[in-house]
Order: sequence, then C-alpha cells, then structure tokens
Amino acid sequence: MNTIDFLVEIPENKTPVILQLSDPQILDPSQAAQGRLSKDECTYWEKDKKEERCFAFIRETIENTAPDLILIAGDVTYGEFDHDGSALQAFIEFMDSFEIPWAPVLGNHETESGMGADWQCAQLEKSKHCLFKQRTLTGNGNYTVGIKQGETLSRVFYMLDSNAGNPSAHSLANGHSQHPAGFGEDQIAWYTGHIQTLKKNYPQTKISFVFHIAISAFEKAYEKYGYESEVAACCPIDIDRCAEKADGDFGYILHPFDVWDKEETVWKGLKELGVDCICVGHDHEVCASVVYEGVRFQFGLKSSTYDSNLYQTATGELVKSWTPAGTPIVGGTVMELSLMDGSIEKAYHYYCKKVRFEKN
Repeated sequence: MNTIDFLVEIPENKTPVILQLSDPQILDPSQAAQGRLSKDECTYWEKDKKEERCFAFIRETIENTAPDLILIAGDVTYGEFDHDGSALQAFIEFMDSFEIPWAPVLGNHETESGMGADWQCAQLEKSKHCLFKQRTLTGNGNYTVGIKQGETLSRVFYMLDSNAGNPSAHSLANGHSQHPAGFGEDQIAWYTGHIQTLKKNYPQTKISFVFHIAISAFEKAYEKYGYESEVAACCPIDIDRCAEKADGDFGYILHPFDVWDKEETVWKGLKELGVDCICVGHDHEVCASVVYEGVRFQFGLKSSTYDSNLYQTATGELVKSWTPAGTPIVGGTVMELSLMDGSIEKAYHYYCKKVRFEKN
C-alpha cells in the first residue's frame, strides 16, 4: 500500500461513503475584465455571496450524507475571476473546516488565475485535510487516493488533470505548457504502470478515475436513453422518468456535452486496466450517472450556483441559466461502497433541501 499517495482508513464494519462535488467555480466579479460579466451577473455573484451561492449548499450536502471522502471533479474556482487567489484560499479554509479528507482535481478554469498553477497547487498541498500531490507530469495534480478497511485496500481513486483551458502566464511558468483537453502521454504511462503494479499486489482492488472533462465513451454510455451527440434536440433527458430506466442509473442531460478521446484509445486502455467507475464534471447542466459495459459513467451534480446552472422553472421545464431562472438543481453525488468487495453498491444524487424540487 506504500505505492498509494494517500490512504483513507475506514472502520471495517462501516460502509464507505464517497461524495462527489462538481464545479463549485467560486468567482469574484470585482476581478473580472471590463465587460466580461453582465450587470446582473456581477450583482448575483458579488464577492460576499460565497455562503449563499456555494458554501451553504456544500455544507448541507456534507452534513446530510456524512462522507468518509470528498472528491471534487474540477473547477474549484473560476481563475479568470480569482487573480489574487482569495477565492481559492476561502474555499480551502471552508473545506478544511469539516475535517474530512477531500481530494480535488483541477478543471479548465483554475489555472487562468494570475497567481499561477504552481501557487494554487502549493496551497492545496499544504492544506490540513486536502489530499493533493503535484507530480512532474502533464497538467497539475496527478495522484492516488486509496480506501483501506483493516488490511484490505478496497478501492483506489486515480485523480487526473484532463487539462484544457487558457492558463495565465504564471501558470505556464516553470516548464508548464498549454495542453488540449485530454491526458498527456506521460500521464497515461504513469497510471498504466501504476495500476499494473497495483493489480499484481492487490488483484481484488477496485479502480476509479476522477477528472474534469468527459471522454467520448460517455456519449455511448448515454445512448440507451436517446442521447445523440450531434443532435441537440435529443435533450433534455430525464433518466429518472425513462420507462426503461436501468437500476442504478439516474440524472439529467440538458444538452450535448464536451468530450475528448474520440479515437477511444484512453477508454480502451481503462477497460483493459479494469476501471469500473469514471467521475467527471465540467458540463454544469449534465448530471447523469449510468452503468455501461460494467463501468459507471458519472457526471456529478453541480455544487453551487456560480456560472451557468441547471434550473427547474415553475412549469417543470429544465433550463440553463447564469442567473436565477427557477429552482436551482444543486447538491452532490454519493457513492456507497460494498463492505464485501469495494464495488459501488449504491449511487444517487443528494439534492439540497432548500432547493429540492418535486417531480411532476
């Protein structure tokens, strides 16, 4: 187990609860470039609104799901509006207050900050309860988190940077370079070798991946519910209302989403390595979780009302909006692991009670 960067030890008789938060994307409108935000957006996201727009939702979600580990699938902050790093520091302090291990990956927006990626990674690394490690690989923060119960290593989460975005000059310092959405060859070589070694020593250990932007296999996973990547009219899709809904599938797809790995080389590699769960964020109005070819493909539920978000109008329609347009659909996505073998026994969205909406 000494090959795992971080171990979260959970009592043998306790069902491990993993909470995925996605795209908190805290921002400070006062740091926006002139004309970048509308007057309404500046008012709605005022600097002192972090509690109301984000922290209250996350606090309720954590208090009501009691997780043993919190995963954050990217875009912790919106770097373009956090050039002084204050939003990131506030978020770290907030998350540490729960005294629960939390593990973030970077999305496509953090590195826009004028503070730069190296500074951001250093803040995460020195945080008391944050699990984060900066490796000399493509991107920022590629590391592993294991779930240990007794002497059993039941599951390992591979936390990867899926890159993309527009890094600031400070983020491109120290040998860093801009990379399109996807993994670098060095990242792939690292996790492939690591998993191969892990499987030799712990053949029963389950493997999950967490990164920000979805791979193209997500499109195939959602086809059973009518998803067509090139046809916007296929959406919205409410999986919970589908007559042929499979057990364990749930969530919403409001519009076609961004993907990479069109040749499916990464996906084929992950299958060969035995990965059984892939958690992503990025597309704020997509929060579907389905099982396809034995693998859970999961877009986490957005965890704040910063930037665009999914809303339900008074008439029950699902819409995308940057400012209030009805009931915001926010919270977190929960996975409960089996005590027998570490498999995902149960998965579901936790919808914040203060904004819980009713099914028609």
